[in-house]
Amino acid sequence: MHRLSGADCLFIFNETETCHQHTLKIAVIDPTGADAEVSFAALREQMTEALPLLAPYRWKLARVPLDIGHPYWVDAHNLDLDYHIRSMSLRAPGGSRELAEAISVIGSVGLARQHPLWQIWFVDGLANGHVAYVTKVHHALADGLASEYLLGQVFGEHPLDTPLGDIDVSSDEVGPRPMQLLVLGIVDLASMLARLPMLMAHALRGALRVRARGRSGVTPAAKPFRGPHTRFDDRLTANRCLAFETFDLADLKRAGKPTGASVTEVMLAMATGALRTHLESRGELPREPLTATVPVSIRQAHEPQDWGNRVASLYLALPTDVANPVERLRRIIHNARAAKDELDTMGPELQHEWAEYWRLFRVVMFGVPKVVRPFVDKPTFNAIVSSVRGPESARYRHGARLVTVISMGPLIEGTGINFTGWSYDAKMTIAVMTCPDRAGEVWEIVDAMKASLNELIEASSP
Repeated sequence: MHRLSGADCLFIFNETETCHQHTLKIAVIDPTGADAEVSFAALREQMTEALPLLAPYRWKLARVPLDIGHPYWVDAHNLDLDYHIRSMSLRAPGGSRELAEAISVIGSVGLARQHPLWQIWFVDGLANGHVAYVTKVHHALADGLASEYLLGQVFGEHPLDTPLGDIDVSSDEVGPRPMQLLVLGIVDLASMLARLPMLMAHALRGALRVRARGRSGVTPAAKPFRGPHTRFDDRLTANRCLAFETFDLADLKRAGKPTGASVTEVMLAMATGALRTHLESRGELPREPLTATVPVSIRQAHEPQDWGNRVASLYLALPTDVANPVERLRRIIHNARAAKDELDTMGPELQHEWAEYWRLFRVVMFGVPKVVRPFVDKPTFNAIVSSVRGPESARYRHGARLVTVISMGPLIEGTGINFTGWSYDAKMTIAVMTCPDRAGEVWEIVDAMKASLNELIEASSP
């Protein structure tokens, strides 16, 4: 059994029928040169052999009675592979839009809790004879770095690599009974209550440090419920719509070089420019800047690579109120680094520690009457923007080359647009997800993102 951390619990307990909390990882494969069959049947056979090595894919959620304590992952036996491994064919001509359409359909359906929380879809009909593996995994199982680790477990650096072997490490543990879970939950709750005074003292010291920092005149991080309302913030439906574009990493680096911007900061500027263009074209651009939450890993190098979530969030203003693209980038750099400084001042582990008290979080955020929540009708944040640094060179499995990696995180209620970038082999694919019933044409946002990058590249030219 494995106890879920507080951060993992938030993805479980904040999930609804219209607010799915799974992530999507798409591997586009070129089967040319493969020394093994690349097909749905072959995928099913390979996954059957690999499951003993992929422990999280055998975990099933076991909730404590009355939700007194954190849930547990327990080994599931006799997995229903007809549920977990599925197939789909694209309509012609099998380009980016057709693939994105298929991903959107897959992403619009939540994962069933009676099964381990994952699926893999074999998608064929792509142009050039390519195929795609669309992996849907609940965010409670893996953050970005854990997903990148899984990618490394499946794909190797050389064409003949087959990283996963056939060693049987499966478990025969018997799942806990409800009374056992109840006892574990009571012990868990008592332990957390015992630690609460120390955490509150830690939080107070951090808050005092942030207050002293603010008195020195530095830029504060953005705060939740302070951003303006936009079309993306309306109540979600279950439908999702994804679009994506692959960029040369060299172009992002060139765009950021004059200002010293990192790749992530350039991506933030691209997202900001796209949001400004999209809203302005509809006469809906707010006067005040939009806000964003940016997940950052707090997993230390000495920590063992495991599953679950080890992230904190940066909160920053997106300068959508600034017309000049270079000035927008400068503001992004300033705001992002100020947010990072504030997170470091408060203590990067503090968010993760507070997440252990997800019950308190739920009461504060959702259980208090609106009369004492003056910002409740504003979005938590206007956008989610995240990036993961993937492998820097090509990866293979059984001779088949991994061509492109597309990653997409979930939406949350009140924050209805997500930009997720994943770098791989000198390129970065940035995907944008929205709720189509609320946000309109997502490909327009991708086009605006491309235009925003081109503006920065032109400005960086001598």
